[in-house]
Amino acid sequence: MTTPTAATTTQTTLWIWPTGLFPRRLVYYLRAKRLPHSILATHNMTLIPATINPKIGLVSTGSHEERPAGTSLPFLRLQKPGEEPFYIYESMAIMEYFEDLFASEGGYPDLRGNTLEQRARTRDVLSLLADATFWQGLSLMHGDASTLSWSGMTADQMSATAAQDARARHYRLLSKLEKWVGDGIVKKGWRSISGEGVEVSLADLVLMTAIQYAEESYGQDWIEEHGALRVWCERAKGEAWFVEREELERCEKEGFEGLFVG
Repeated sequence: MTTPTAATTTQTTLWIWPTGLFPRRLVYYLRAKRLPHSILATHNMTLIPATINPKIGLVSTGSHEERPAGTSLPFLRLQKPGEEPFYIYESMAIMEYFEDLFASEGGYPDLRGNTLEQRARTRDVLSLLADATFWQGLSLMHGDASTLSWSGMTADQMSATAAQDARARHYRLLSKLEKWVGDGIVKKGWRSISGEGVEVSLADLVLMTAIQYAEESYGQDWIEEHGALRVWCERAKGEAWFVEREELERCEKEGFEGLFVG
């Protein structure tokens, strides 16, 4: 008889809004990680899709359990027998948790990179993208009135000057990223912005999420005038880890079975 481990006795519940900005990262992540379908049973994992109810906001699809009050999406709950639940609130922390749980020693791809240098570059890019995401969000909040429904701001608080400044800061950050990785993408044909020899990394997932969400939700070009990043983006859309909008919407309605293998 197999002795139960911490992983198998822990009840893991993950709530994801597939078409949202930060939750979408987890959809890409699960596809890129190539986890076997059996992992859901062996690790007591439940994945709950969420969708928008026009009257009350984000809710779990169908009869699924609602996430705890006061939490945003994505959201991960870990429940060990006889203990209080442990919550993980942020998309990056959730992905890092799964990277440790499903490590390369178990035969899973390491989405942080295979070498010290690749992992360092992944962290470099993720840090830069966190800043770029902040400034892009600020430019939207001050420049797009449709964000008033969630920004917490009033129309009087919006500022064209603030929006322009935020867009400029976002542009400069992506120019820095392009300087870091441009030659590798264009001249060496890198598949990943984490460097040569990497198929896909957390950095790729985060960048693609931002690009697609900005285009679909606000009609904005996240990598405008950044030619090397556009080359990477178009190339990455042909990779197995990329998830089309139609599949994201299907996940929202039917769940995440199609993201697993076997």
